[in-house]
Amino acid sequence: MLAGSLGEPEMIDLFGKWSTVPLTAGALADAAQAMRKAMLQVDLGADAMDTCGTGGSGKRRINTSTLVAFIVAAAGGKVAKHGNRAAGGRCGSFDLLEALGAKIELTPDQEKAIFGELGIAFLFARLHHPAMRHVASARKTFGKPTIFNLLGPLSNPAGVKRQLLGTPFKANAKILAAALQILGTEESWIVTGDDGLDEVTLGGSTTIFGSDGDERRFSPADIRLPFADEREITGGTTEDNLRIFRDLAAGTGTEAHRNLVIVNAAHALVLAKVALTVQAGAVIASDLLRSGKVGDLIHRYVEASNDLSSVSSVSSK
Repeated sequence: MLAGSLGEPEMIDLFGKWSTVPLTAGALADAAQAMRKAMLQVDLGADAMDTCGTGGSGKRRINTSTLVAFIVAAAGGKVAKHGNRAAGGRCGSFDLLEALGAKIELTPDQEKAIFGELGIAFLFARLHHPAMRHVASARKTFGKPTIFNLLGPLSNPAGVKRQLLGTPFKANAKILAAALQILGTEESWIVTGDDGLDEVTLGGSTTIFGSDGDERRFSPADIRLPFADEREITGGTTEDNLRIFRDLAAGTGTEAHRNLVIVNAAHALVLAKVALTVQAGAVIASDLLRSGKVGDLIHRYVEASNDLSSVSSVSSK
């Protein structure tokens, strides 16, 4: 498929056959290896983590994982955030970055330069996975989820070894955790909310599946945060999410949105080895949002992406 040597009818036939067979961690890991071999890689060192999830919750979410990535970097962690645009009028991480004024079509060298300066890079899936163009039409025609819906977070172009990976389905979470173990992750957590949110939620408890086989439950009450109704933590269009994102980065915004970001950042900060506990991570995240350091980092990222893009544009003429 990734080599472009199968026609669309053959791909659709395979999608149909695969949908009748239970997916195993081994098969998912094998598919991820194929994706990794076909992708355009970027070397950002061994310390970076990712906050990319599978999506697919069907909910209008805010861009939690994108803001979490900036919080981790502002705290001194290293982040290689993999992502894409969203479909169906929703707001993906790269829709948001573009709305912020950032340049999203960067080369690996430009990504490395920003990472070296700021400790964070955003890796646009469309550019790093050119082979996916061969399967796009067949996936659209098939019209139902396929194995490719799970492969994005397993195919980070920087080869990260630590991930906070959200998915809305517990069955998929277990498979993703086992696949990451096969693929050699150092430590990753797959999170799924009881309310179907594909991240640590405030709408109930969250199940966390570790790549080491550990399984545990987390409740906002564990760190003295209140539960929130789904309507309080929802997102919307790119314009809606941009406003919410800017408010939160400036240390304002609604309590529910802020707490949702804090509880996810708290877990990411533990994985990034910046915080020893989720409780400590929540304090760090809250302080960083109030201090303005996160907003400053976002501003610097937007400026750096534009500066590098301008240099590249001039040198190519």
